Amino acid sequence: MSQILQLTDGVFGGLWKSIADVWSELWWIFLPVIAFFIFWDFWVLYIQFRFISSIKWDLLEIKVPKDILKTPKAMEQIFAAAHAPYSYGLTFKDKYWDGRVEYWMSFELFGSAGESHFYLRLPKQFRNLMESAIYGQYPGAEIIEAEDYVKQVSKIVPNETFELFGNEQILRAPSCYPIRTYPMFEESVEERRVDTIAPVIETMSKLKSDEQIWIQILTRPTGDDWKKEGEAMANTIMGIKDEKKKSSWFPGFGLTLGEIFRAPFEHPNTEVEKPKDDFRLKLLMLTPGQKEVVEGIERKISKLGFETTIRFVYIDKRDAFSRDNVASMQGYFRQFNTQNMNLLRPDKDTMTASVRGLFTERRLAWRKRLIFEKYRDMIFNSRKSILNIEELATIYHLPITGVETTYLKRIESRKGSPPPTLPVL
Repeated sequence: MSQILQLTDGVFGGLWKSIADVWSELWWIFLPVIAFFIFWDFWVLYIQFRFISSIKWDLLEIKVPKDILKTPKAMEQIFAAAHAPYSYGLTFKDKYWDGRVEYWMSFELFGSAGESHFYLRLPKQFRNLMESAIYGQYPGAEIIEAEDYVKQVSKIVPNETFELFGNEQILRAPSCYPIRTYPMFEESVEERRVDTIAPVIETMSKLKSDEQIWIQILTRPTGDDWKKEGEAMANTIMGIKDEKKKSSWFPGFGLTLGEIFRAPFEHPNTEVEKPKDDFRLKLLMLTPGQKEVVEGIERKISKLGFETTIRFVYIDKRDAFSRDNVASMQGYFRQFNTQNMNLLRPDKDTMTASVRGLFTERRLAWRKRLIFEKYRDMIFNSRKSILNIEELATIYHLPITGVETTYLKRIESRKGSPPPTLPVL
């Protein structure tokens, strides 16, 4: 045993001595490089924090009209308007000198004491844009600047008085796979129409004065990378190989190095290779399930997409805390799930139900506080989930007229301007 220890000490001792010798000779090269990367990371964090801190936010409450006969299609157009701030690619100066990031918005639903409230939290410069979009689709709605309900609770939750439960919903499959959307719930007969927002409104209508349910949907416009991923996935299902362009060593001739060496023995082929299998034939050969998946992917990637974080928080006093309403909210998110395409599921790293391992109580309390602070500061989940405007409108939209059993406050009459003949004192 002692011989093995001596041998190990000799091997590792020699290794550390070699590393020390190399460092003593080349430290003046490695040290500036390491210092540069450390400084660069801190610089990017600093300028991004400075830019985000400079954003001025408005919290708008959308008061629901008394009679809404429109489907979630109207809300889909509002989400399309929310894609307008997208930069289509930030420049190097924007990212690494100004610290700019893509602007985002937060669509929120708050319930307490039997009432439900729809909110939109957005950068101040986009207020006119979104107000115009909302009034364009819901002329009878009323938009007012509201007090922040998040600031009406303690800065630290959970605490001695209040308990908290929450999680973040993420997609199980790649983002190019769609969830169940409102066209699948609709019926041609109005009496059979299913409103997907009704379960959460009904749950909020039964909350006591100390109970609160918060739902936050963070949306940040995204580019076309996820669309390309969807196209590749659809091609894989159909068995179509992606065509790669041949790299030419001689522009104008379109010849590769291999074709040049084979030229004395074989005539170079300059024609563009065409797929051997016809696309329509491939589509016909798919099973009904595969065809449905391909059509679902193509339908999803055809619409605008948002990097999305869906966050749910339930707060109540410790002596009356109950999980009954939590189960109702979990059922609300599950109605959008499909077994053959995609579904929403809680992110295990954000669940506040249980924690395994050491120091469970302390880690669970920290996780609860963390999800509360992420909600307050509008921080995105590290796991990227991309939803398109149709999926977002399915999850978040103003309830239709059929939702009559709730305590949702509606506008009984629309405000109008005074008549022009009214005398002025």
